[in-house]
Amino acid sequence: MASIGKKSVRKKAKNKKASRPTRNEKSPKETRKKPKQQKKDGLARPNLVIGLTGPFGSGCGEMRKALESLKFHAFKISDDIRDEVRNTSELIEKGKQNWRKVLQDHGNKKREEYRGYWINKVVKRIGAADIGDDEVVIDGFRNFQEVQEIRKIYPHFFLVAICAEKNERWQRVKNDYEGRYNEFERDDRRDRSEDFDWGQGVQKCVDDADYVYYNNESFFVYPQGKEEPNSDKIGRTLQKQAKEFVPLMQEVEGCRGPNPEEVQMAVAYAQSNSSKCRKRHVGAVITIKRNDQELPISMGFNENPPRVPTCYDLQVCCKDEDMEAKLKARGRNIYCPSCGKHHEDLSEPWLCECGENLKECLYPNRNMELCTAIHAEERAILSLGGRSSTDGRLYVTTFPCFQCARLIIDARIGEVMYVEAYPTKETAEFLEKNGVKVTPFTGFTARAFFRVFKKAD
Repeated sequence: MASIGKKSVRKKAKNKKASRPTRNEKSPKETRKKPKQQKKDGLARPNLVIGLTGPFGSGCGEMRKALESLKFHAFKISDDIRDEVRNTSELIEKGKQNWRKVLQDHGNKKREEYRGYWINKVVKRIGAADIGDDEVVIDGFRNFQEVQEIRKIYPHFFLVAICAEKNERWQRVKNDYEGRYNEFERDDRRDRSEDFDWGQGVQKCVDDADYVYYNNESFFVYPQGKEEPNSDKIGRTLQKQAKEFVPLMQEVEGCRGPNPEEVQMAVAYAQSNSSKCRKRHVGAVITIKRNDQELPISMGFNENPPRVPTCYDLQVCCKDEDMEAKLKARGRNIYCPSCGKHHEDLSEPWLCECGENLKECLYPNRNMELCTAIHAEERAILSLGGRSSTDGRLYVTTFPCFQCARLIIDARIGEVMYVEAYPTKETAEFLEKNGVKVTPFTGFTARAFFRVFKKAD
């Protein structure tokens, strides 16, 4: 593993004709290339900055600690939110009812007033810390516009997504909720995506991540018969993972090249750029093994069939339009399934006072059966053109829907590798029950692929 020492600086070779180490060999003097200095325009800064995002309970906090042990200066966006809420009468102590909702509400309120509110605060704290060009980790990205804003300020920024299965996350945070699973579910739905720019949007943040890691292992200890996460073991595991991706971000010489999974997933991301969907761009690649090499045989992206106007052309998502029409038709007869409140007059953004998104709650499948697009997985399978995909692998930049899962099984594909913060449990079980291995992708995404992997000399 390449060294990640901060003070190492790339030196010019004294003998230009001297042989250079191959990509997989360690250089005798592994060094890090110093980020290019930016113009002192008050915006661009040269620090290497790693942002952390992911569903709560996935382990972002533990990854932050792991990066701190590697000499990163740590900051949390939620610290500023907590500090402001403490000056109000709201209770935010973990375990108290609605403690996370209070933080979500206040975060949204300030973002609605000014989209860059929380980013400005954390950037000011970084400046006040007088850390120079030292490396920084910022924990708690939950809004896509904040990710876009921080990328402008720190060109050497990487967003790392830490994800975990829902049941695993619940085991880790259930003590914080004192066993209130319905409250956890409500907060999780809201955390995933809200229908306005200033709201929670972890799903979009994960979609925009430069590196993805799935922290699905169970680490529990039982002190006095009580089940608790084993923080020490989790920390060691995440520190090991951090030592995998940090040197590549630091541009240390002698680091590894892309693995086959990263190469094929980058192709899937490239395919997603062809989509004109208003909600989400998805790409897929089907590969087979031949002579110990993984070869792509078919690709696809989500898009309407020929001659069917796209959502981009119509400037509306057909399935969302149908959902909203049905909600409006129900009008005065909507009850919140979380708190039971009867809504006499409800309109966009379809939020209950308890924080529940009624559109998400009443339509958990997001009206996918009315989506007019051919899905990326479906298009890749249709494009096989008679080629066999038996025991092949499907790479996809989201998690397949149930309808696509049936096609995957029918095509005798052996494995699905996906990037998704909120995979559908029922679909995963259906695939696995019918002999399809379901594997979350870990590695660099297409967004960072050409930044961290250079062509061999």
